Amino acid sequence: MAEAALETVPAQIADHPAIASRARKLGLKASETLLDRSYHHAAMKGLPESWKRGRPDIVHFALMEALATPLFTSGDLDVYVHTYGNKIITVAGGLRIPKSYFRFEGVMASLFRDRTVKSDDGKKLLEMHDGTLEELVHDIEAERVVGLSSSGVQLSAEQVVAKNNTDRCVFVIGAFPKGHFSEKTTQLFSCTYSIHDSGLEAHVVIARLLYDCERLARM
Repeated sequence: MAEAALETVPAQIADHPAIASRARKLGLKASETLLDRSYHHAAMKGLPESWKRGRPDIVHFALMEALATPLFTSGDLDVYVHTYGNKIITVAGGLRIPKSYFRFEGVMASLFRDRTVKSDDGKKLLEMHDGTLEELVHDIEAERVVGLSSSGVQLSAEQVVAKNNTDRCVFVIGAFPKGHFSEKTTQLFSCTYSIHDSGLEAHVVIARLLYDCERLARM
């Protein structure tokens, strides 16, 4: 997931009444709360690219979809989240993401604060570090980087998977509410596809792609 609308409240709006009210309810500092348009709409009006930010629920839905697949549970899928503010989240194999959004919100707030989330027995479940999408692609030694965008060449999910059947293919899905990838992101793509004639939500794109990845693996 790239340019994900997942971040903590920026310092320039931390004193806004809407931010302070939400932070008090959660028992957190304003800077430790997730930026969320559902609660912070009034405060976000002056933020750069505000239309692309403040939707952690998109990441929640997308992670639930990806981590529940046989492809992930069998260890054949690696999942990463690149955020709007250039943070990289690495998801440990076998992780089960909370189905409750409020529990997910708490886990993400802890991750931003501590940079790691561990199980009771000390296993790292989620890790976060500063980094760009370009650095992540380099670090994981991707053979192909495939962008999914409504502005891409239209093919079915089955065709996209078949055309990019390599061991280290990275599918990049935008986890933001509106607009398109930045130019820095699109420059990384080997190719860009659209799997439907209208825009699809991130979790739907993930579901369709991973189903066809699994089907190809069984052939």
